[in-house]
Amino acid sequence: MNNSFIVDYGGNTDGDDDLPPSVTEVDSDSNSMAQMKDFNKTIHELYEQFSCLLKRKKLANQLNDPVSVQELIIEAERLSIVEKAPFYIAKCLFTDQIVKEIGVYRMLLYPFCTKNTARQRSLLDGIEAIINENEEVQEKLLNTEGISRMFYELYQKDIVSEEVFYHWYEQESTKLIDGSVATKIRNCAKKFIEWLRTAEEGSDQDDDRS
Repeated sequence: MNNSFIVDYGGNTDGDDDLPPSVTEVDSDSNSMAQMKDFNKTIHELYEQFSCLLKRKKLANQLNDPVSVQELIIEAERLSIVEKAPFYIAKCLFTDQIVKEIGVYRMLLYPFCTKNTARQRSLLDGIEAIINENEEVQEKLLNTEGISRMFYELYQKDIVSEEVFYHWYEQESTKLIDGSVATKIRNCAKKFIEWLRTAEEGSDQDDDRS
């Protein structure tokens, strides 16, 4: 996949030396206290905390703001939920307009998912959960055209890789959703998976000729 679009979410700490010792010590103590409070929370409470921040950013139209994206990634890492965060991003943000929303939220989805197969699978699991729970989403997306267009967007936007799609397709997840829904989604995805394999084989043949 093309990985040319990367949000740098590393903090710049070069200016810490210019701060009085009391300022840096207070900041460190505050972070330690916050981490201790989070340590005592259940995993559900941690996800709820992250989801609340995500919803606030959405209401403020800040999900395409690099600073806000950085803040969300740092918060997910601080709460130690970054591997599963894409699941909750999908659950919080996506509606029956998901094909359009993938493009709208790419600046958020890309840095959370790029180069990490577990997070990409977490995103697909979140999408499956939405389809399972929402009848309007089922009516619009649970067909060959709807699933194919959605997956094509995820693939073309470099959010989910070929390998993750193949693994997802071969292994149904029935822990979070109804087994019959999981089967229907994969039946609808069959055309896209076949196209993906054909495109990959064609690319390999072109590489052999060059």
